[in-house]
Amino acid sequence: MTTQTDEATKGFLVQAGQKLVCVGDSITEAADGYVTVMARMIAAVYPERGVRVVNRGVSGNRVRDMYARLERDVIAEQPDWVTVNVGVNDVWHGFFDFEANVEIPEGGGPNGIPLGEYKDTLRRLVQMLLENTSAGIVLVTPTVIGEDPHTRANRMLDDYVAVMERVGVELGVRVCPMHHAFVDALRRGKSADAGYTLTTDGVHMNAVGNMLMAITLLRTLGFFQGVLLPA
Repeated sequence: MTTQTDEATKGFLVQAGQKLVCVGDSITEAADGYVTVMARMIAAVYPERGVRVVNRGVSGNRVRDMYARLERDVIAEQPDWVTVNVGVNDVWHGFFDFEANVEIPEGGGPNGIPLGEYKDTLRRLVQMLLENTSAGIVLVTPTVIGEDPHTRANRMLDDYVAVMERVGVELGVRVCPMHHAFVDALRRGKSADAGYTLTTDGVHMNAVGNMLMAITLLRTLGFFQGVLLPA
């Protein structure tokens, strides 16, 4: 059976005139974030394709929020490709009550999304896209919550990353290894420079973090295979 993970097509998978819709939270929504960087890179390297990149990030969103607006914000766009970046808030909001401005060091706060709900809702979200669009789907594993991978929040996030990877395999869609790219970049970067960072606050990206996200996601889409830049 042919699935979306088959790599028979080489090179950049987003073809001429196609629309790429990026759904996510504030990391996606950011005006100068990875979606903008990615759109600029596509326009610079493949200007003849006229690819349209649509940002459908909403600050604070968790998996249940994205699922609730999927038809209006994604399916209605009739996308050719959809990227889904979800998971950071599902964990982070369990460690901080943003309304009361109170930290919950051990996690488990009422605004977090339990792992089981995350898995079930993510699966329903992907199935809804598969049933209502012909789009290629890329699940983007959540990045980090603080730049120390050994914190309690990041250790919990590892389980959400693993769940997303399993859902991708089970439903035959691509998975972008964003979390692993961040952990690896932080390990290498901080070993060379203790001041190396990818975020402004442990969650939201700085310019380097946005560039890493754009590069990692475009690599999953075959962007760098056989690229010929002007002389």
